[in-house]
Parts: sequence; C-alpha cells; structure tokens
Amino acid sequence: MITLPRYLSSLMLVVVLAMVSGCAAPQGAMVKHIADKTIDDTHPRARLVLASDQLLGNLVITNVHFGTVGNFPRTEFSLQNLSKRKLALEYRTVWKDNDGFTINSNNAWYRTILSPKQIYAVQSVGKDPAAYQIDVVVRLPDDLFIESNRQERSE
Repeated sequence: MITLPRYLSSLMLVVVLAMVSGCAAPQGAMVKHIADKTIDDTHPRARLVLASDQLLGNLVITNVHFGTVGNFPRTEFSLQNLSKRKLALEYRTVWKDNDGFTINSNNAWYRTILSPKQIYAVQSVGKDPAAYQIDVVVRLPDDLFIESNRQERSE
C-alpha cells in the first residue's frame, strides 16, 4: 500500500470537498428568479409579477397571444379579477429579448379598475424587432400626490 505524506492527503480531501460543493444548487446570479408565488411564469413568453401579496389568488393572466405588426412583435393578454371585490390596479408591460434582456423599457404605469370576476384585455407592441417575451408587473396604486395630500390634511 502506498502511503502519502499527511499534508498531501489533507490537500486531496480539500480538493474533493471543493469539487463536491461546486455541484450544489446555483446561488444568486445563476438563478432565473427566486421561486415565489407572486410570479406566474406558466406561459413560455409571458410572466406575471404581482408586486403585492394582496393580489395573490385574486389576479391571473390569461389568453396570452403573440403576433406581429410589420416587423414588431405584438401581444394581447387578459388580466382577470378572481376576487369578489373591485380591484384598483396599476400595471406595465416590459418587453425582453430572447435572452431575457430588457428592451426599450417604458416606465409608464397604466391604471384600471376591475370589477369582481371581470376580464380586462391589454395589447402591447414591442418597440424593437428583437423583442420576444414580456413581463407584466401589477401593483396596487401608489400615488405620491394623493398620499402627500392625505398627510397634509392630517397634520
């Protein structure tokens, strides 16, 4: 039997442990997104991101369709209120290329109110022929002007 110097066997143990730990699940930058119930990515080209826990189970994205207008991609999707109450919402559509990079991000938020069980259709056109997929971000309205007026009245 071959005996190795003590430091060499310790070094081999460290190398083996480093190799095994490298096989663990990727962290941070290698993860597509953190698994969370606020993200619905069941459609291959459309992802719904709920920016409020209050919308969980109350809002879904349905009827997602993609097409083209000239050289530009176009989508139509519906937001459906599953709750038994009115939902005041703000939403925006973010177009991304096939690799997931944002294209010509529009920071405009659009407001709507959905009655119970209402389905609201939305259309959007990508501003770049390379646009391929969308993120639909939905949140509850947050109007700084309205909030500042409320604070002034309460003082």
